[in-house]
Amino acid sequence: MGVGMHDAEHNRSEARDDREYGGRLGGYEDADHGGAARRSGWIFLVLALVLVLGTGYGAYSFLREDDASTPTARSSETATRAEQSPRNAARLFLGEWQAGNWAGAARLTSDATAASTALSALNDGLKVTARTLTMGEPAPARPDGTVPVPFTAKLTLGHAGDWSYTGSLDVAKSADRGYLVAWSPAALHPELTAGTSLELAPNQDGVGGDVLRAKDGTALSATDNPSLAAIRTGLASKAKPGEQAKPGGVVRLVDAATRTPVRQLATLGEPVTAAPRDGGITTTLDAKLQTAAERAVKGESRTASLAAVRISTGEIVAVANNPAAGQNNAFLATTQPGSTLKIVSAATLLSKGVVGLDEKVGCPESADAGGMRFTNSEGRAFPEGSFKVAFAQSCNTTMANLSGKLTGADLSTMAHDCFGIGGDWKTGIVSFDGRVPAASNDTMKAANMIGQGQVQMNPLTMASVVATAKSGTFRQPHLLTDQEGLWRAPRSLSPAVSGQLRTLMRAVVTEGTAHASLGGLGGDVGAKTGTAEVGGGRPNNGWMVAYRGDIAVAVWVEGGVTGGQSAGPIVKAFLSAAG
Repeated sequence: MGVGMHDAEHNRSEARDDREYGGRLGGYEDADHGGAARRSGWIFLVLALVLVLGTGYGAYSFLREDDASTPTARSSETATRAEQSPRNAARLFLGEWQAGNWAGAARLTSDATAASTALSALNDGLKVTARTLTMGEPAPARPDGTVPVPFTAKLTLGHAGDWSYTGSLDVAKSADRGYLVAWSPAALHPELTAGTSLELAPNQDGVGGDVLRAKDGTALSATDNPSLAAIRTGLASKAKPGEQAKPGGVVRLVDAATRTPVRQLATLGEPVTAAPRDGGITTTLDAKLQTAAERAVKGESRTASLAAVRISTGEIVAVANNPAAGQNNAFLATTQPGSTLKIVSAATLLSKGVVGLDEKVGCPESADAGGMRFTNSEGRAFPEGSFKVAFAQSCNTTMANLSGKLTGADLSTMAHDCFGIGGDWKTGIVSFDGRVPAASNDTMKAANMIGQGQVQMNPLTMASVVATAKSGTFRQPHLLTDQEGLWRAPRSLSPAVSGQLRTLMRAVVTEGTAHASLGGLGGDVGAKTGTAEVGGGRPNNGWMVAYRGDIAVAVWVEGGVTGGQSAGPIVKAFLSAAG
């Protein structure tokens, strides 16, 4: 009988690397890069490495929730001794993989660097949100001494469903570290090689409906609007207006360099195919804004996505992805939004009455939450700063200190009940509708409040957050004017809180981290910047969300480092067209 290990853990729970900036440990966040605007801080969470008996094992990332009594958690004694049996080495490797601790699993292999990279790539490529690894009985040793250990993997792939397969680990005894998993990509899936990777692709076969129209009837050509390919496919596969596309997906083995499909490994769910509607499909998209969105992201060399909604109606007015081919990240990405989520955190604090805009809360250089040290960029601090100043300058330490005034469920409740996050959205095509779970400890509570921890969002969900903050009422984003079954949030923000959020977001533009990017725009403009740490030695992702008049927009740039520098110019270009 196999040994089962079960953990429905959050996505992207990776061990973070300690980095040194300016001679000290700390994170960087939401830099303001011009004028009199001042830089604000980002979090850097310092984890002490436990070094015992010469072969130390890194403490787990704060982004994981481990229980020392479970098979996936390791004591310091276990972590520092050589593994004495193939069974134990395989069990621990599978446990760390299941828990989402890439660095921990990689240390139990013969090539930690390659293993960590491959684990992260598999998780990201398949959009894994949960996993169960079950170990079988080790086989007899081969002549070369390696011991095959079979396992079964059950991976939950976003909204596509569960995918199960069998694999095998080769465990061998090293010269000085006991038994280790002999590393090769095939340890994760038998089809994987050094030149291939796995990806989840949409499972929608609709081929009709070549004519996609804006709300005013303007035809949106595929040539001029390459980002609409996924939307065109999804909407063309509808049997009737307003019907939601069925979730599903295709697991493909692809060339790691070119992303060219090599082989299809599995199909999840059933594709939906129907004849195109007469006269094409009329959407809520705005032809002028769609053109502006395509142009804005096309100028970015890195992967970038944009989504924009009409605040008063929830209509999706523009969607753009760069590159245009591949996954529709604007709707389907499941990534941490960084400090842009402080809009929801501020709404929670203000609604609870625990802070006022002009209340002196301070922005210290560091703060402690649950034993974890939170810092601001470059040691910046505003000791006498008000809550408005702290928000405008994106002070992580302020949020960490104020998190103690909330319960672990408060942020999650606000996100769902007022901002619609995690509701059953019917956008018109498959979408990921955000995740802000309740925090089980003080460290996770503070991490979630700054858009790290277990929070998962995408440009569409964050554009909706901005729209809700400005208007006070959640209006579910949708692509069809006749969309049925729009999800309604249980309650609205109070007029007072919505007004305070507009004041805070306006301050980000006039005196905060978005001043360099958006300070020159006229009209009613508010914003929030964000920089999201992704771990694994990769550059941080850049975010900016904003509104101008009746339009709310969110932009995500993968590897953008800071929101102001990477996402800021895209937002400015788009909002300039919005007038």
